[in-house]
Amino acid sequence: MKRHTFSLCLTLFTTLILTASGPAYSDSAFPVDAPENQGVATKALDALAEVARLQVEKDHLVGAELLVIKNRRTVLHETFGYRDREDGLAWEENTICNIRSMTKTFTGAAAQLLIDRGELKLDDRVAQYIPGFDTDEAREITIDQIMSHRAGLPLSILTAIDEYPDLHMMANAVGERGPEFEPGSRFWYSDSGTDVLGAVVEVVSGQLLNEFIETNLLTPLGMADTFYVSDMTDPRVERIAGLYFGGVGAWSKGWEPGGEPFYPFAWGSQTLYSTPMDYAKFLAMWMDQGRVGEDQLLSREAVARTLEPISEMTSLGSDMRSPTFFPDLETYYGRMSQLWLPADAAEGETPVVIGHGGSDGTMAWVWPELDLMVLYFTQSRGSLSVLRIEEDIDRLLIHPDRVVRTAEVPDEYKPYLGTYVANFASFRDVEFTVLVHNGRLALDVPGQLVFDLHNPDDEGKWYFVMTDQVAVSFDTGEGGDVTGLKMYEAGQTFELPKGKAERKPEPMIDLAQVKEYVGTYLVEETGEHVQMLIHDGRLAVKTPDVMMPLDLYPPDESGLWSLRVNQSVKIRFDEDENGQVVSFTAIMPDGTELVRTRVDEVDESSGENASDE
Repeated sequence: MKRHTFSLCLTLFTTLILTASGPAYSDSAFPVDAPENQGVATKALDALAEVARLQVEKDHLVGAELLVIKNRRTVLHETFGYRDREDGLAWEENTICNIRSMTKTFTGAAAQLLIDRGELKLDDRVAQYIPGFDTDEAREITIDQIMSHRAGLPLSILTAIDEYPDLHMMANAVGERGPEFEPGSRFWYSDSGTDVLGAVVEVVSGQLLNEFIETNLLTPLGMADTFYVSDMTDPRVERIAGLYFGGVGAWSKGWEPGGEPFYPFAWGSQTLYSTPMDYAKFLAMWMDQGRVGEDQLLSREAVARTLEPISEMTSLGSDMRSPTFFPDLETYYGRMSQLWLPADAAEGETPVVIGHGGSDGTMAWVWPELDLMVLYFTQSRGSLSVLRIEEDIDRLLIHPDRVVRTAEVPDEYKPYLGTYVANFASFRDVEFTVLVHNGRLALDVPGQLVFDLHNPDDEGKWYFVMTDQVAVSFDTGEGGDVTGLKMYEAGQTFELPKGKAERKPEPMIDLAQVKEYVGTYLVEETGEHVQMLIHDGRLAVKTPDVMMPLDLYPPDESGLWSLRVNQSVKIRFDEDENGQVVSFTAIMPDGTELVRTRVDEVDESSGENASDE
């Protein structure tokens, strides 16, 4: 199981003075006002909040915070669900989130500051600052190429979160590995490239990245709730939401405040924590052409450089166009900025929407011409509900007068419509819905997207319009009625019977009985160790190459446990003639069996506290 790595402290004085008694900055930067005073209908905002509430109610998200600011006035600020479901902690206003790739916007702004000062140029070669780039393959890569994700660098080179001792060593390793394709030839979203940009900022400024961003961006903007977690005794840490990953019915908490920081040091691509209200201060600067009060923090030229549409934005690790649910808009990328322009935009046209997202479920959108900001923060990694709300934002706030005509459903589609029950990957008794969307038959996957389908091929497979790697077909009974569908993905076939899901309560496990499984197991091929432990009241497996413990579903009738994040992976515990657990066997989706031999002594006193990591 290989980890996929995704996706700034204030000064001591500022931290002590501004965080000693809770949030230092809340709604004061954007005072609350009645929506109608700002030209927004309360009814529309209530409907948008209901969309977010239903996403949490349907378990598409564990918790969320929704903030709408119009004309620099807060017209909606609501919270939903939990920041820690296991501990029963409700999501409160100004809960702090790991904003992941939204950090890139600060790294980009830091580089733009250095460009404004004449200390850095877009056409500089990265090799001038990072020796690892002084190779035949990487020597010609420019600052502009890494800022626009056109350097040909991979998404990530990390195999462990603490693989490198500092940012400079990480950047050297990126250069030594070199580009995966010709620099400048295409857009390829790259955490590695942004980490390199962060290292360049350190070299040019003579400061650590977090120190430079604290001094030159966060403090001038008054962003006291945006910081890099290096000190777990910082009082703001208590307000950080637990990080969940998985999906509907299978959310597992992977990290929570306490213990060691999530990141070993500040990276360019991620590592910042923030709140919607605090991040909105950063967004306002871009709408104000780089001004903060009476000060010109970034030049107007730097703002223009950042928000210049350079590339059509594609999805992670793919040439497939990055999806958006804003009607009539397409996604583009500037220099560390995500942009939305009309599908038929002419060259040189300015973006309609600017913003950025983070892979743990945070998103911010700005309509500069409307002086409108919408921020939607969650910590439910794996859900695409944050993306799907774009359609509702457009319908309720941007184009409330647009007439939506309901198209008549073609007769040939009608037999397929309805719900189908999924029990694969992280889905457990979850209803998928077949409907008509954009005039096509489509599959609505809860917590993800509505996937439009091409008409069937000669084999009866309806391929996804978004990707030709996934398809569905439909099963029929003796009377010709549709009885189910099959989904084809990555060489696997999943069967979904037609009908309604019966969500049964998850059976409880007796932790005292399963403690015999807790312990250390050997991966003989590599010599590494795997831990079986108790995590959040569940049996879980922790492998060296995955940051978070992976919770298990209780065993089925045949005694097989399964991963909550992918129940196609089964686990069987093997015993000797004395009933002692001597190994476990991981049964992969293709049937491959991987035996992990137990190498520790069974500790009769082991329990949740002793085994949890």
